[in-house]
This record gives sequence, C-alpha cells and structure tokens, in this order.
Amino acid sequence: MRTEVIEIYQSGKGYKAISKALGLQRTTVRAIIHKWQKHGTVVNLPRSGRPTKITPRAQRRLIREITKDPRITSKELQASLASIKVSVHNSTIRKRLGKNGLHGRFPRRKPLLSKKNIRARLNFAKKHLNDWWPNQLLGSGGNYFFTQGHVGLDFFFSLNNKNHHLQTAFCVYLCYI
Repeated sequence: MRTEVIEIYQSGKGYKAISKALGLQRTTVRAIIHKWQKHGTVVNLPRSGRPTKITPRAQRRLIREITKDPRITSKELQASLASIKVSVHNSTIRKRLGKNGLHGRFPRRKPLLSKKNIRARLNFAKKHLNDWWPNQLLGSGGNYFFTQGHVGLDFFFSLNNKNHHLQTAFCVYLCYI
C-alpha cells in the first residue's frame, strides 16, 4: 500500500487525489510521502532503545524452570541461562518474569510441626470434625503454633499470587490444638 502511494505521488498526483484513489486519509498519505522523502524508504524503521538480551527461547526456558520449581532463585536461573550462553543480570530475569505474570513472593509462615505431630493432629481433627469447635477451643485456651517471624526466608515465584503450598482441609483445626 505504501509503495502504491509513492508510485502515484511520483506520477505527479497530489495528496487529495492519492487519498481518494486508495481510500486513505490525507494525513496518512502525507506521512508516507514525508517518510519516503526523509529516509528514502517506506518500510518500518527500528525503534529506539536497547534490544532485549533475553531471546524468546531463553524466556520460555525460564518459565518452564519456574513452573517446575517455584522456589528457584533468580541467581540459579542466571546460572542456567549462562549454560546456553545468555549472559544477563538477575534483575533482568526478575523483570522479564514479572512481565509474564510471575512475581516473587515470600511463603506464608508455617507451624513448626514434625510429621508425627501433623499426622496426630489430622487424626484428631477428623475424629472431631462434627464437634462444635469454638466453645471447646476457647474453654481449653487453645494455643497457636505459628512462629514469630519467618522460618528461613525462602522465596518463590508465583503466577497471579497463587498459593503453592500444600494445605490440608483441617488447617483451621490443626492451628488451634
């Protein structure tokens, strides 16, 4: 379409005649002709700014690794990209993941329980599932088993802030026992 505008312009027609012949706005015809006069071409020119260092292939690799292991760090991702000869800063990796909807999150606090305690509490909760809990809990002075602060500052990437932790249906009951 742009080359047609230039051909008609070179034959001696004006903006108005070209716009009527091709069904384009006069301002569009004018912009095409000015671009041709200035740059000698009508193709799209490269935009300003630095080209991205992460290729689409490397980006797909990052997303695949995050979905496999959400707790992987940006430093580890940086090392895996170095293996395919892509050298980028870890903040670049975080920005690229953020543009794809994967944002870094700290995991929620968890109770310090052994597997034996978890099993015992789950059995207790299943046994007393139909009981009316609030009176029993308030009367017994139920304890909270959550820690103050983080139990190790783990970090994970999450798609749209989804929770990637295994939770049981009896979590409310287990926390009060």
